[in-house]
Amino acid sequence: MKYLIVSADDFGFSKDINAGIVKAYKEGIVTHLNLMPAGAAFDDALELSSRMKLEEAGAHLSLTEEMIPLTKPHRIETLVREDNKFHRSHRSFFANLLLRNIDVPHVYRELKNQMETLKASGIRLTCLSSHEHIHMAPAMLRIFVRLAKEYGIPSIRCLCSDMRSGPFSVKKFCKKALASYFEKGMTDILKGSDVVYADNFLGFIESGEINEETLLAMLNNLREGVTELACHPGFLSPELLNKGAFHLNCETELAALTSRRVKMLIKKKEIRLITYGEFLKK
Repeated sequence: MKYLIVSADDFGFSKDINAGIVKAYKEGIVTHLNLMPAGAAFDDALELSSRMKLEEAGAHLSLTEEMIPLTKPHRIETLVREDNKFHRSHRSFFANLLLRNIDVPHVYRELKNQMETLKASGIRLTCLSSHEHIHMAPAMLRIFVRLAKEYGIPSIRCLCSDMRSGPFSVKKFCKKALASYFEKGMTDILKGSDVVYADNFLGFIESGEINEETLLAMLNNLREGVTELACHPGFLSPELLNKGAFHLNCETELAALTSRRVKMLIKKKEIRLITYGEFLKK
């Protein structure tokens, strides 16, 4: 049997992203929302969650890009730049982590504050993940496992068995190599913990570039078992254009996730769409 969890990341990034995620959840195939406590529109995401009577969500923790640190800068000085914002990208973050310029206790302190913010929302948290997948680094993943145990979160996203579904590019080749490099370390750490993870993962290699044809290819080649697909739907706005190029494809992705062809293929292939809560009961 093929089960699919469709996870919309960045719920809290901006109001336009939030609106697109809600549309993909209500009218499309999205089954799971990942709340971003350090996002500029986190309060808006909570309000929308309340309106939708959302019973469960994922914790989407972040230490990069234009997120808002929830800890005073002097207490996490190795995580922030001179303007008191996080490192601009995962590349900068990983480089500093490799060079040991990042203090691991600072990471735990900030992420624990993000978890406390999510806990206060009252929404049941079923999975941990991270913005730009920074938790695939072993030092970060160990902190995520610690937080999962502290907050009673049963699952952590694992980048296992991701594969390219769209046209070849050097960028995608490099992403595949990166995912493959970290995959064994992730599975080894997670197998040695009490948390669980989906059998397969999709969306890292194609991150920010999913369209209808790519999504159809993913569904046609879906493996047996439980697969998590990470996606980034939204509505494009001048605000997003000023924040960088990653979300430029968000409306194309939203169209794919609400596509009639996609829904028909899911029905034809007898793919069962499930939430993380349903996965955890299996």
